[in-house]
Amino acid sequence: MPPPPAETAADLVRRHALTAADLVIEVGSGEGTLLRAVRACGPRVLGIEADARAVGRAYHSGVDTLAAVFAPGVAEYVRRRYGPARVLLARPPAAGVPADLLAAARVCLGPGGAVVLLHDAAFAEVRPVPLARAA
Repeated sequence: MPPPPAETAADLVRRHALTAADLVIEVGSGEGTLLRAVRACGPRVLGIEADARAVGRAYHSGVDTLAAVFAPGVAEYVRRRYGPARVLLARPPAAGVPADLLAAARVCLGPGGAVVLLHDAAFAEVRPVPLARAA
């Protein structure tokens, strides 16, 4: 069973030393439950959710949420509009982390930013870096 959102949020804020100037994005944010808890700890938050009904509920609960499928074009828009993110939260499907998620994360994360993959009571962090190009 996953820990309560407030506990997860406090852990994320502590582990990443997040401040009110930092942006936390959640891909597949649903109604914004976790992001409300993160925002209560101080950082700015943005949800990205494909389900328009969930977006409406998140927005009405005070969580700024884009109705979109997260992809590099959306990530570019987010970075221009909101600035670089420190943390990008996602719950990957059972089959693993989609390559598109990591490609888009590289676009919107700032230096030292991390993708945090949430799964039940555990999470893993990934720090995407550009691949070296062959000369």
